[in-house]
Amino acid sequence: MEHVMKPNHAALQSKWVPFQNEGKWELAHFLMKNMGQTKMDEFLKLDIYVDRLHTGPGWTCEMIDVESDIVAEDGTLRHEQLELWQCNPVECIQELMGNPAFWDVMSYVPKHAYTDVNGENCIYDEMWTGNWWWDVQTKLPDGAVVAPVILSLDKATLSQFSGDKKVWPVYLTIGNISKDCFQKKSQSLAGYCLFHHAMSLLLCPLADAGHHGREMTCANGYIHQVHPILAVYIADFPEQCLVACNKESWCPCCLVQSNKYGDLEECTSHSMADMYKTLQCMKKNKQSRKFDTKGLHAVFDPFWKELPFTDIFTCLTPDILHQLHKGIFRDHLVQWCVLIVSEKEVDAHFQAMTQYPALCHFKKGISSVSQWTGMEHKEMQRVFVSLLAGAVEDHILMVVQQHMDTTLTAMEENLKMFHDHKHVLVELEVCKDFNVPKIHSMQHYVSSIHALGSTDGYNTEYPEQLHIDFAKEGYWASNKCNYVEQMALWLQCQEAMHYKSAYLAWRNSCANPLEDGFMDASEMIVVINTAPCLAVKAHYKVAKTPPQHQLPVDHIECDYGAFEFIPTLKCFLASYRFNVYNHMYVETGPSVITGHGWSFQKICASPYIATCGHKKEMPARFDTMFVLDKGYPHTDTIIPNSMRPAQVHIIFKLPEHLGTYPHPLAY
Repeated sequence: MEHVMKPNHAALQSKWVPFQNEGKWELAHFLMKNMGQTKMDEFLKLDIYVDRLHTGPGWTCEMIDVESDIVAEDGTLRHEQLELWQCNPVECIQELMGNPAFWDVMSYVPKHAYTDVNGENCIYDEMWTGNWWWDVQTKLPDGAVVAPVILSLDKATLSQFSGDKKVWPVYLTIGNISKDCFQKKSQSLAGYCLFHHAMSLLLCPLADAGHHGREMTCANGYIHQVHPILAVYIADFPEQCLVACNKESWCPCCLVQSNKYGDLEECTSHSMADMYKTLQCMKKNKQSRKFDTKGLHAVFDPFWKELPFTDIFTCLTPDILHQLHKGIFRDHLVQWCVLIVSEKEVDAHFQAMTQYPALCHFKKGISSVSQWTGMEHKEMQRVFVSLLAGAVEDHILMVVQQHMDTTLTAMEENLKMFHDHKHVLVELEVCKDFNVPKIHSMQHYVSSIHALGSTDGYNTEYPEQLHIDFAKEGYWASNKCNYVEQMALWLQCQEAMHYKSAYLAWRNSCANPLEDGFMDASEMIVVINTAPCLAVKAHYKVAKTPPQHQLPVDHIECDYGAFEFIPTLKCFLASYRFNVYNHMYVETGPSVITGHGWSFQKICASPYIATCGHKKEMPARFDTMFVLDKGYPHTDTIIPNSMRPAQVHIIFKLPEHLGTYPHPLAY
């Protein structure tokens, strides 16, 4: 590899190029974000240089001729022209590999991580910690860099309320980038063949680049020989069957029989070579016993047959949104528990739950909610087992605990425990059998995590959100005529604006490194100077101005329940008035317990507020949190037994005349 990144001093001289000044850049940014195609075309007669901005890979259109089964008036079958708009996937990968914004979250080699110094307990998190990357790396020349390609495809409906405007966006990213940076009716045979033909055209450049590699300038400033190889295909169950060329009554990953979904049995995995051989035998002889026993569709040219170092069946990853959050949990587990405990009792347990900053409080229960989001399912799962404690017998609760432990060994043991005790649910007549594909799919989770890392790196929630950002907003910005072409142009313009915004943010980072989009205009990060040119970085967020001013000590003790307030603060003061906050935001790191990544957790400490005019009364709220116990030093890692629970009664600020203490205090 060769280091090639050098500063471009000429470019640094003109920050707004190709715009004349900041005003014209802001105008262009506003137009591209907020105006539709027709109004924008009129306004773009002004010279605002949008077409001169840097963009990523260009869009091309390829026409696909499809023969339908409808007979025309002249007796021939009708034909339809479909448009395939695409960017070269290798150029997209090259753009991602060379993006300097990813320089500190990009990995170029596989790694092993362990929880112990002896290397006995391996961690599977990012894709580069999985076994798949190590296996592929051994098949490539020395010095080669693997670019694990992650694909996702899901149908998106563009029109609202009426109309049938649909597109099938294909999203691409690479496993080199940390996952912290970033779903259906049955298909006909013609639909299967059309899908595989379109994907073959789209992914054709990956075959040669995967075999021979492509020199790319990467985010670390070096030129690497990069081999883009399909590693993950994110899809829900019907689309997994579409990719695997099998019927939806069969598992897309293994050869389990449909009447054995509810059994915990070792099943033979699909083989790409064997399946392709079976398809070609069927194509040649028009019949094949294996073709029928494997539940295949007659797709004789699957798109994955030419992709190097790819096993399409191991690329099909767990769909935790539809299989777990909306499937096993909502459609089965919650319904089973409601039938056992009763709907009223479950609601009562949710309503009685103590509020905690990192957990969602369902104050009205769950029976009244008609539409659930994936986020609400995850919030409910965090407390579901604890809420059932005491409401059901122990031999029933044992079934539920399959979702709690996070290690792979515990996952296998709990899955086995579920199957050993699932007869309890049949005996209680809450279900008849367990021949459900989503229950069977859990058997593939451990092997998938071993190979590709943790499942949150390939969740179907991501492409569903991307539909809004890239498909639907592009359609809404068009004039609804030849909308696909306009959507491609809109995406290219949005990409150009994004590149320019990222460049300006980088240019401004030295002068203003602290940018905050988390809170509204009335709130900000508190940074107080304790000496000239010396700033204290704060890891919390509070309102710029405390909503409660000059509260006397006796009100603090009475309203906030801070009865030991004066003794606790005897090192600071004797008797003064204080500015008090209603809440603060504390920065927290990733948590295995709550499942949250880096985030700001809201801590509330507010007294009872009586009804006043149109404002309803507000009950008192004093949140509970973990605090560092006395005698333990503050470190980046948690020392065992160093934390204790504490209820926050008041968050306040010292009077300025007592000094320049840089942080709020909490009792």
